Amino acid sequence: MAGGCHVPALLVSLLFCGEVLSEATGAAECEQNDAVNLLQVPQQGLGFLFLDAYPSQYVARRLADGQSITIDGNLNESVWEEVPFTTTAFKDIAQPLFPDYLLPSQFATHVKVRWDAEYLYVGAFVGEPWVEHGFVRGSNPSLTSTNPIGNSNVPYYDNDFEVFIDVAGTNHWYKEFEMNFNNATYDVLWRVPDSGLGSTGVPCCSITDSACERYCQNSSWPPFGGTWSMYPNMRTATARAEGWATKGWTVEIAFPLHPADGIGGLLSAGQGTSLAERFDPNAGAKYWSVDFSRAEHPFFTSNSSLFGQLCPSIQKDQPTLLGADQWSCYWEWVWQPVGGHRYMHNPDTFGFIQFAEPEGEDLCGNIEWPARYVLAQVYQAEIAYAKSTGTYTSSIWTLLKGSFCTPENGCSVSVLRKVVTIYARYFNLKVFVDNSATSCVRYATNKTAANYTGGPCFNASVDVRLPSCTEVRSRIRGSIREDRFLDVHVSGTPTRECLQLRSEV
Repeated sequence: MAGGCHVPALLVSLLFCGEVLSEATGAAECEQNDAVNLLQVPQQGLGFLFLDAYPSQYVARRLADGQSITIDGNLNESVWEEVPFTTTAFKDIAQPLFPDYLLPSQFATHVKVRWDAEYLYVGAFVGEPWVEHGFVRGSNPSLTSTNPIGNSNVPYYDNDFEVFIDVAGTNHWYKEFEMNFNNATYDVLWRVPDSGLGSTGVPCCSITDSACERYCQNSSWPPFGGTWSMYPNMRTATARAEGWATKGWTVEIAFPLHPADGIGGLLSAGQGTSLAERFDPNAGAKYWSVDFSRAEHPFFTSNSSLFGQLCPSIQKDQPTLLGADQWSCYWEWVWQPVGGHRYMHNPDTFGFIQFAEPEGEDLCGNIEWPARYVLAQVYQAEIAYAKSTGTYTSSIWTLLKGSFCTPENGCSVSVLRKVVTIYARYFNLKVFVDNSATSCVRYATNKTAANYTGGPCFNASVDVRLPSCTEVRSRIRGSIREDRFLDVHVSGTPTRECLQLRSEV
């Protein structure tokens, strides 16, 4: 610790430059002018960094020169064995609302990630007592299904494994990928977050233009009618998990980083737009926002009339079961819960993968986190307010009233209240609104329908100002708009600083 400052092991309050930074009791014994490395001290006194809510993070190591991965569904190659699985247990997506609900151990899921100049590699073990081939086969755009119920030829009609990736961390142009044990694959480039299961999506289409789905959710899956897919440059495989302590199946995926012939690729934003300049790990990008999930169905039947009876019956004892129809009666189990939402399409709540070299580089918490976390809260509260009133407000205190900020929409009244009170010296938070505008996305109210235009505008910005006596020199600035575009920049240092986390998450 710089400056010879002694910090007690059970520190619950920190004193920097004579300022108490925590409302809890206790004190650190530092001289008035000592320099303290803010990111190396125990977490209990760093409440304004919101490390208690920091998401899951995995250190993804680049393949060493000469190494390669054979995509055959097996994870027994040395390139996989030399890196660990995720240690964070998968949770039910609704667990923040039902904290006592724990997943049975036989459904444990573990993931590994690696990368090189061309691909992001994902390997996973999916615990499953009943490994079934299911109904769906093929890939975009030729998915087929023997399930006679509805438009069911996508993998989430079966028990599946899913990956969501937002390379830019902006909530825009993120990718969704799904696969089942049959190695049937489905992928989508989402222009903005989708809506569903009570989670508000960003209006993207004109209410009179049915064809714009190709822009909002670009996929070569025929019902979407788009062109985007990582197939056939993406390589995938599955296998039965032989020799594992529990039954299940294993997954291997090689996601192409760059598009081929202008189509597909994790660093593609569609329509010829590339995100590689800022977000290619081979060019120095450090973090991507990522989540892993799996859909688990309580039963399979070709008799659609049974769903109306069986799903509600199961929900009486299993309240985290989602939906009650032929495709949504399922559990969603996730690596990183999405903040109280029950729908995966909330990228600003995803976990992080940290890109690292084959050796060295320890876990390095994303220093953008405090800004990202606060702005995500503000967005949810503003949208709830707009859906109620048709306008936005520049007052955080107004958002703290009523039911605009709730666990169900991933918002914490306690967090926002602290930001404008006891942590106000560290967060310069402002909200600019233009309620006379008609050029921004319009959220549905009881008087108007949602539309991609015709609504008022807001822009929330935050400047995170860390204590001047610390050794941290990074300046963290971020903003979020009414269309959920989130942008955070770190400046002030030639090398990236870290939030010091307790362990691999």
